[in-house]
Amino acid sequence: MWIFFPLFIGISLAMDALAASVALGAAERKNFTVFKILVTAFSFGFFQMFMPDAGWYAASLCGDLVIVLGRVTAFLLLAFLGGKMVFEAVKKKKEEEKEENKGFSFFRLIILSFATSIDALLVGVSYACIERGDILRDSAVIGLITFILCMAGCSLGRVAGNKFDNKCDIAGGTILILLAFKILLFK
Repeated sequence: MWIFFPLFIGISLAMDALAASVALGAAERKNFTVFKILVTAFSFGFFQMFMPDAGWYAASLCGDLVIVLGRVTAFLLLAFLGGKMVFEAVKKKKEEEKEENKGFSFFRLIILSFATSIDALLVGVSYACIERGDILRDSAVIGLITFILCMAGCSLGRVAGNKFDNKCDIAGGTILILLAFKILLFK
């Protein structure tokens, strides 16, 4: 019976990572290989798995400070990356766009993975508040669900990116900016 709680939490937490993986897939298009899809899904899944544990431990040290700083940090990172994606999509010419691999970099992936997992950190804080002891199984389920959904999101984004070309870069960047505001403004 314990599986239902982390299953539903995992699905809801994975939505930000899913949106970001669709945006990455759309930006990368044909350059988004199976290996890059697996690395992307693993990164999002790992951070979604790790952050509840980090939140659980951090809440015991400085509860409210973790919540405020986490939300602001996620907002700044996602808004910056989304704005940069939109700016580059509008600025670039078609010839430059085909030559440059603009969507995938390990550094960008780590930032996105961290920023989209801030809500998982807050779930860990809430676990500590209700004095839930062992959350490792829950974290593993959350990470696995995120991994699976992000693999599907990357593939969907790649197909959409190939079909709709440059418009997907603008849409992907806009999605990241909207995620940033969602994290900042809503609990």
